[in-house]
Amino acid sequence: MDRDSVEVFLPDPDECYERLRRARFGATVSCVYCGESDPVIKKGTTGKGAQQYRCKECETYFNDLTGSFFEHRKFPIEEMFYMIKEMRSVPTAQIASELERDYEAVLNFRHDLQELCGELDDLVLSDVCEADEIYVTAGEKGIEKEDESPRSRGLKKKGRGSFESDKPPVVTLVRRSDGRVEFLVRENLQDVDEEIADKGDKTVILCTDDYTIYDEIDEYDGIDAHLAITHDETYVIGDAHVNSCENRHSFLRQWLAKFRGVSKHHLQGYLNFLSLLLNDRTDWFSKILSYESSR
Repeated sequence: MDRDSVEVFLPDPDECYERLRRARFGATVSCVYCGESDPVIKKGTTGKGAQQYRCKECETYFNDLTGSFFEHRKFPIEEMFYMIKEMRSVPTAQIASELERDYEAVLNFRHDLQELCGELDDLVLSDVCEADEIYVTAGEKGIEKEDESPRSRGLKKKGRGSFESDKPPVVTLVRRSDGRVEFLVRENLQDVDEEIADKGDKTVILCTDDYTIYDEIDEYDGIDAHLAITHDETYVIGDAHVNSCENRHSFLRQWLAKFRGVSKHHLQGYLNFLSLLLNDRTDWFSKILSYESSR
């Protein structure tokens, strides 16, 4: 069957609003401004079908979308729910085609969502952790240059790369106690040891390979000890290994391949989303729904 002829089944808008309310407020809606719940009363609906409320305590009006990621968006809520679910594995162009929406509008929504994912979880390193680097092929997708194809640069380069050469380094951090991960896209690896140490709580035993960027990282306050493995000799000595990072790298490669090329300027956003999916496999969507913007 031609993909363009496939009918898209969107969720029911009322069910979307109900799920959003449960994620944000629980059983009782509270005022997004003062936090009170008892004096909140319903006051009709918006043009998009969101329930409106009035808080008698602070005399303000708000609705289901106020202060959420979905506020001030032009898309109806059922399309936004659909896009977020599909963005786990479907390229932007395909989603835009299925919804018959402007590609740039859907792409901007995706980038906003990815930026939000970076705000939802800040990994604190504690106890035994790992750090390892990977180089990802990501260029100037969507930016045409007269002298070369944007997809051709960096694709045949092997080994360590740089942001400038379209193979930006990504440092992967894993907390072994619960497996939570964070990906750091860097222009280069200069001073990355300091950035890693800033995430440590002073109890960290950090396992890495023998790359010199990690030398003397335990001299920083956030890191208690450093175990380095020389991969030319072995991959595991007791607790000293980076197997958890290697595991996350396999997810990273497979996941990025689904999007048929990613711009290096938005690579951090894609990896923010991936880390949310890996860290919160069952409630990642609820975390997005329950997000409250600072007002």
